Amino acid sequence: MPEAEIGLRERNKREKLSRITAAARELFRAQGFAETTAREICERAGIGTGTLFLYVRDKRELLFLSFEVDARRLFASGKAEVAKTTGLVEQLMCLFGRLTAYYAKDRVLSKAIVQELFFRTHDPGGIGRLTREFAEHVADLVEAAQARGEIRADLTPARAAMALFAHYAYWTLGWLGTELLSRESVEPGLRRALDLQVEGLGANLETRR
Repeated sequence: MPEAEIGLRERNKREKLSRITAAARELFRAQGFAETTAREICERAGIGTGTLFLYVRDKRELLFLSFEVDARRLFASGKAEVAKTTGLVEQLMCLFGRLTAYYAKDRVLSKAIVQELFFRTHDPGGIGRLTREFAEHVADLVEAAQARGEIRADLTPARAAMALFAHYAYWTLGWLGTELLSRESVEPGLRRALDLQVEGLGANLETRR
């Protein structure tokens, strides 16, 4: 098959997937994830119902694809703000706070997204790839804080990042998952938890022995 024809086919596939994802985003936001049917997505995207599953495995994969667009935008704006911010806690809040604010815009849809992020097995691509990129960015912030002498240098950045991310997971799940925490408590509570964690990570190693 000529290379030009292969290139055209790939462009057509990307364009169709983009159309499907955009249709899913619009419907999920307008009427909710659970209430949206695959047939409605196909009708909005202008494709046959059989075509949809040539591109995605199920409706939940479309939920991820629709979230990924927003997540990458949030990551980019968070990184830009981090570059202008000092202190590890403030930098982490630039990232975590953006996600929290995003979730607050549509709590029902966000609950479905969080269930995908925390309670579904991650494939190597898709959610798994997005989660790794986010974790790597947190680890980069930790490494920079270590270079500044803000926190201990005897831990690997990835391990410290996991401890910090656990606080974000707790407050997010407590709010959107179990509903034991209020929306208003999330940012203040998360900030206090991060302050304590960073204070502990910054303690002189000799005083801890």
